[in-house]
Amino acid sequence: MAQKFQKKIIPLLRESVNSFVANPIILFPFVTTAFIQLFILEIIYFAPRFPLVYFFGPIIRRMAGEAYLHYPQHLLILPKWFQTAQYFLFIFVSSFLIAVAIEIIKNVNNNKKVTFANALRAMLPQYVHICLAAILTFFVFYALSKLQGSIIGRALQIRSDAGIFYMVKAVVLYGAPYFNLLIGTFATAVFAFVLPLIVIEHKKVLQAVVLNFKYLWGSFWFIFFVVLIPMLFYVPVLLLQSNLSSIASQTLEGVRLLSPAISIIVLTFIDATVYTAVTIHFLLKKESA
Repeated sequence: MAQKFQKKIIPLLRESVNSFVANPIILFPFVTTAFIQLFILEIIYFAPRFPLVYFFGPIIRRMAGEAYLHYPQHLLILPKWFQTAQYFLFIFVSSFLIAVAIEIIKNVNNNKKVTFANALRAMLPQYVHICLAAILTFFVFYALSKLQGSIIGRALQIRSDAGIFYMVKAVVLYGAPYFNLLIGTFATAVFAFVLPLIVIEHKKVLQAVVLNFKYLWGSFWFIFFVVLIPMLFYVPVLLLQSNLSSIASQTLEGVRLLSPAISIIVLTFIDATVYTAVTIHFLLKKESA
């Protein structure tokens, strides 16, 4: 699978897509994550209804208020609650399944027979290191997001309705989702080789982080754009999210459920493309070392 080609972004991404098209088993961990996410989304959606309301009702009432136990207000808290669930899912489930996908890619590259169950078992001893790596990535993302939040707070204090300060305010506020996308891209790129090192080289998390920066030296921007280009396919989802209120007001409030569902599907293929590309690049670097 991992044939030698020039260090170019588009050929690498093309090789990534070709790899999981030719070997659909690579997609299985990512699709599994997507089904878990959709299941969680469904639980949150039906949380105010019988029988889930017996468990979630007091939580919703205490955290959001009585009104959010009823349609359509409960749809307003759905994205926020789902996003919070996503953080825990990334640390404890998604990162592990990404590692399973990397294990599958490694075996496919070595022309070895591999099953999802075997790859899953092979990764279990590395679970703690995988979760710690995910926590580190999340911490960087969270810290940069908090910094962005403080910048947004400062922008909201700008009272100008014209001129350069108004333009700065508009860029910061309207561009917030896209800057957040760049933050996610940066956090993914800066730790791009940590999971491949844990999975393929069986390194502990601290060793993997140190070696990750060694591999990134001189190639960070290459990896950054390997991550960024697939991420650009998420921009239409951001556009949908930014116009969701007006769409819902003109159609049905239930359309708010559509945005996170589409987001899950799009991110599944983005993640598959990114992590397959990074793993292929890592394997090629190993072969040429």
